[in-house]
Amino acid sequence: MAKESISEIRELLRKATERLEEVREKGDEAISAYDLSMGYDANFYLNVSPMLECHVDYYQRQLDEALKHGEQLKLL
Repeated sequence: MAKESISEIRELLRKATERLEEVREKGDEAISAYDLSMGYDANFYLNVSPMLECHVDYYQRQLDEALKHGEQLKLL
């Protein structure tokens, strides 16, 4: 499996954070009809199985690890 670049990790973190905030703000309106029909509502994603927060935490750890030695902004 190929590692993501720092910019790719940042984008994944941004999307995960936006999704978490969307579910927090809109509640069940942000959940697909399919998920709701299967019993997975906003409460499930935010409290029962906080998967969305886990995604944010995971990508933040990935970014922290990728940047632990700094970031090369241009080729020398």
